[in-house]
Amino acid sequence: MQTPETKGSYVHFPSSRRYYVFNVLAIIGSAVPGCFLAWWLIALTGIGGIWQALATVLLAMGFAMALFAGITTLERVLHKQK
Repeated sequence: MQTPETKGSYVHFPSSRRYYVFNVLAIIGSAVPGCFLAWWLIALTGIGGIWQALATVLLAMGFAMALFAGITTLERVLHKQK
């Protein structure tokens, strides 16, 4: 269903380009620190080889997910204050 707000855009994706750019930056901004933090913590344990890689990946996914949730929540809170 076309409305004046969605005219000329995909009806199923009425969000702005800024929204998508923010999400990409939030993903990168949470994945990079999450990976480094996980790598550093697993390296401290002394685990080596394939087990180090698996533990780092699992921990990095958890850190990145938590950081992404925090970043997007902060963005929503700040956006509502405008």
